[in-house]
Amino acid sequence: MDAVEDRDAALQRSSSELLVQFKLSLPKFLWHRNPLCSSKVSLGLRLKSTVRLSALDNLTKLLEPFQEWPQLLDPELSAMLEPIINALKTLLSDYFRKYYSRPSHLASSTIALPRAICKLLYTFCKIRGSKVICRFLPSEPMYMELVLNAIQEWCQLPILESKVLKLDRATVTWEEKYIMLLWLSHLSLTPFDLVSVSSVRPGQSELLPLRLALPPGIPLISKRSLAFAFRYIEAAGKEREAAVGLLVRLTMRPDMVRLGLLKTLVEWATSSLEEIIESPSTSSIYKYISILSFLASTIKSSDTLSMEPLLLSVFQSLKRIEAAQTAASKFILSSAIARKFIVKVLRSIAVVALRVDSMHSVEVLRMLDVVLEDVIQHLLTALADKDTPVRLAASKALSIVTLNLQPYMASQIIEAVVETMEEKVLWASIDNYRRNLTSDVPEFGRAYQQPDLSAVNSLQWHGLVLTLSHLLFRRCPLAEQIPVVLNALILALGFEQRSTFGNSTGTIVRDAACFGIWSLARRYSTTELLAIDATKLRASREITKTESAIQVVADELVIAATTDPSGNIRRGASAALQELIGRHPDCVIAGIDLVQDIDYHAVALRSTSLREVVIATAKLDIHYWATVVDALFSWRATLSTDTISRRYASRALGQLSISNGQQGFHLTVCTIMNDLKAIESGEVEGRHGLFLAAASVALHGRQFLIDDGLLASSTISDFWKIAQSETTIKNKELTTPVLRSSLLAEGTCELIRSLALVSCSQGFPTAQSPSSAAVIRCVQLLLLSLSHNEEIVIRCASEAMNVLFMMMEDSQRQALLHQWTHRLDMKRSGSSHDNVVGTLAVLGSVYPRMHNDELLQPKILDLILSLLEGETDIETKVGCLKSLGAGALSSRVLNIRAENAILKCLQDYTVDERGDVGSLVRFEAIAAVHTAHECGVLNSAERKQDIIARVCGLAAEKLDKIRFRAWQCLQEIWCITGEAKLSLTYISGVDHCQETQIITCVNRIIDVGQVSSASYYQALMALFSVPWTRIQLLEGIITSAGVGSESVLCASRAAMVTAIELFNTDGLVILWDCLADILKRSVEKERLILPLLEVLRFLSSVRVWETVDDDLLNTRNVFYLTQKCHYKSGNIQRLKAAVDVYLSLVEYKAVRKEVLLKVASMLLHPSSIVRNKAADALYISTETPMLAAIDWSRPPGELKANVYQIRGHLKSIEAD
Repeated sequence: MDAVEDRDAALQRSSSELLVQFKLSLPKFLWHRNPLCSSKVSLGLRLKSTVRLSALDNLTKLLEPFQEWPQLLDPELSAMLEPIINALKTLLSDYFRKYYSRPSHLASSTIALPRAICKLLYTFCKIRGSKVICRFLPSEPMYMELVLNAIQEWCQLPILESKVLKLDRATVTWEEKYIMLLWLSHLSLTPFDLVSVSSVRPGQSELLPLRLALPPGIPLISKRSLAFAFRYIEAAGKEREAAVGLLVRLTMRPDMVRLGLLKTLVEWATSSLEEIIESPSTSSIYKYISILSFLASTIKSSDTLSMEPLLLSVFQSLKRIEAAQTAASKFILSSAIARKFIVKVLRSIAVVALRVDSMHSVEVLRMLDVVLEDVIQHLLTALADKDTPVRLAASKALSIVTLNLQPYMASQIIEAVVETMEEKVLWASIDNYRRNLTSDVPEFGRAYQQPDLSAVNSLQWHGLVLTLSHLLFRRCPLAEQIPVVLNALILALGFEQRSTFGNSTGTIVRDAACFGIWSLARRYSTTELLAIDATKLRASREITKTESAIQVVADELVIAATTDPSGNIRRGASAALQELIGRHPDCVIAGIDLVQDIDYHAVALRSTSLREVVIATAKLDIHYWATVVDALFSWRATLSTDTISRRYASRALGQLSISNGQQGFHLTVCTIMNDLKAIESGEVEGRHGLFLAAASVALHGRQFLIDDGLLASSTISDFWKIAQSETTIKNKELTTPVLRSSLLAEGTCELIRSLALVSCSQGFPTAQSPSSAAVIRCVQLLLLSLSHNEEIVIRCASEAMNVLFMMMEDSQRQALLHQWTHRLDMKRSGSSHDNVVGTLAVLGSVYPRMHNDELLQPKILDLILSLLEGETDIETKVGCLKSLGAGALSSRVLNIRAENAILKCLQDYTVDERGDVGSLVRFEAIAAVHTAHECGVLNSAERKQDIIARVCGLAAEKLDKIRFRAWQCLQEIWCITGEAKLSLTYISGVDHCQETQIITCVNRIIDVGQVSSASYYQALMALFSVPWTRIQLLEGIITSAGVGSESVLCASRAAMVTAIELFNTDGLVILWDCLADILKRSVEKERLILPLLEVLRFLSSVRVWETVDDDLLNTRNVFYLTQKCHYKSGNIQRLKAAVDVYLSLVEYKAVRKEVLLKVASMLLHPSSIVRNKAADALYISTETPMLAAIDWSRPPGELKANVYQIRGHLKSIEAD
């Protein structure tokens, strides 16, 4: 759905307010004042031990909007994090032993402060990234032991208690573990040797894996940190990533490398991998993922000299895992995350191997060459992996490895990637009837080659294109290789495939191509790109000799940015185009204007791209006109799988066809005709788009066809042949649902309508008018289309029939009218159950053309009103109302019977298994009222008041679309506009203040989302002063304030209270009497009774009648009506609502005794829910202790004695 505004812009506007609110709330969240110190200085503050969960949620909600634009946090990031980190430091220094000292005191609505701080810090990490947040954490070495001691206390078990590795089962949450591990890894960067910051704590042993034997001399603080990290490497949450990071940081410290920790941990990792081969069963996948991640990061971060002796052992372990056929190895390799880390390990191995000194022995170098070849082969294979993370890692890895190779070897890898892409690409020669559209003399019949990508693997292509993009980003391809790489990217930019389920699998390939072109524009100079021979770019459209490669790339990006079905691709192509034009100025035609039109935000919505951006781009230059017109005939537009996009594209083609003169119009028509001849009958979407395009082009080019008889002869006659040909459009294709006949029916009807409009235009050559046989064939097609249920098909068919109706002979028209009226007569009598919605629509459409027929018009109106008044289905009633509005009302024909029928439809609340289907009837009835007012046929003053009053009620009801449509109708009826003064023709009781309130509200209502506000309902409440709208208005507001959605319920109730506060005593009495009247009339209406009782309870609870004398309110009437509402009712909700009303009536002396006795009688109701509700109401009203001492869930038979005792007690206290 189209967004009202860009969310990025809205976030940018509100960001400062959100950040200020966060900073103001933070001190109260962390600290509270020391009761023993009244000073306002910081010494009088002490850290909280617990905080409310609601306060934490509020702070988190202030930060979460920044996930879409995290850089907005940067200016205030230090100021926001400083108090949080200071509180955490204070907590670790002074209070860490008190974390769980009194767990019973922690209520369910509170949370311990350490946990709250860690959750808040994790939110920052999630939004801004852990690497950025780590820079703000304290880096003093003194905090290493504080962190370790704190987490030991918080876990409530000694960290160093066993030699067997076990997962922590304490109550510390994963956010706390993650932040503490992250902080420890940051502290591990201290430049001092850890032995100098480690304290001696004798008698402690390390919680480490059994296979890990640490080298001598490792400081105790390192052992504790390692134990802490090893505890969580098998965890399934985010703490696993932080634990691996801590292991890597400790391992890569220079002092730890000197002590042999690097070799020890790498050997432990390889031995752990060997377990996969030897293990007969599977174990935790997360342990092996952590090991692989550790190896990848360690090898990447280590220097060549330290890691060189360990490379072969790591590589051989990985190869054995892939070669093993054990259940454990298969289980590990089935994980996409594990395969991704294997790719990263191999990448690191290859990079280190390439840095090995050539002074080694020949045997070592040969082994490293074998390793390198195996790694490259593995990466090339991984480019076709079924999982996207693996392909992403493999493409990046291959580009990094290629960057470190010798130029001749790098060129071989690039050639291998390009050749792999071209393996299954087939090139088909087709007639080039779209030849250079900018040519003064168009040439047709030439042949050009079009790629057929149906046989390629889309996943493999994604990996290959992404690899080329990474290579370009790192400027690996040489200048002579750029043409073949660019040709592959252009080919990928137009790639599209669909899975067996109909989902697009080509989007990821096009996205990677956008990245590649962006990298090309960024990394290569203008001279290098201009040196490319554009004629070698085989994948692009036909290119003239004068075009540069930069212009060719710009054209392809224009096509993708304006017509691609994916929003990400449109925005990516727009960004790439901006980079191309900005980095290479004066190389693209109208470059600056092009960037301004194809803006990043303008192409976000596909509807805007096809309606506005395409048109604006085509106006820049005839070159772009040819480009976008050619694109609109592709799979992205008129041949798209999206129906709405095909409609937008056809309208754009119609506008563009006349923007380049008669030559452009002629070329567009020729393209449509050739496409229609070439397309297969089974391609329903394509035929639908081409039919719509033909209709739009014919309609927009009407003036060209009138001025040029030769052009009209060649164009209209060809289009009429298509429309009337039984081979082009077969009857079964319009009636068989499995063939998606509705699409072809819509296109056929639109084409016929456009051709008929052009043929009926003044000045059009009579000789080019369709023959009688063509008209008859088109009528037959339209009749077949009218049998559909789709609204858009019926509308198109009825409009086309309306135009074609005047081209028929009198006998044909009479025969059709007789056929249609006979169908309606059969439907009215019940002899037929056929769908007559299409018949009703076409009769409404042609009704104004029968103004001379004094017999047939009344008959048609009588048939429509009979169906509307009868017990017909909802669809037929909706069709009748539409027909009435398009026909009789538009022809200024309306009688008392029609007014009564419309009034009845305004009150249709039919409900079936689909829900409130009566809303469809009410919606169309409001539209009929609107049409009747515009045509000036609401003549009866009394009936007009009834209808308008009912529309007022609909403007306040609970359904959004009904409220908005009803308000639009009232706006037109009362001439409510922002410029004109409110002219209340039928409202004599609205004063100037209320009139101003309504006008102010109207100025703000522009869409359906704005009729749910309190101000909107306040404007409606201003109409309460009009006597003849009160009942209907209150009925509508009752449905909103009683059972509406939460937002509507709150807004309507707030508006009611605000408006009622301004009522005087007479107004309050009138309100009471109106509600009583509605209650009397709604006793048997399930739709109104429950919300009415709820509204009565609400208004009484806010004491709106508190200032009114009891004698002025007919409370006894309301009491009797409430009893009648739930008499012999089994509806629990109704009974509970009635008890609530009784509770509010207890305060009135006139009925207090009777109400109490009535509620007491409900203590024996069969439902325990009702008994408990009644007991609660009596206890609130009388505070009788006996009511609280009884278990009202017991059977009624056991409660009779208690109830009789309570009734006696109530009678005695009321008698006193």
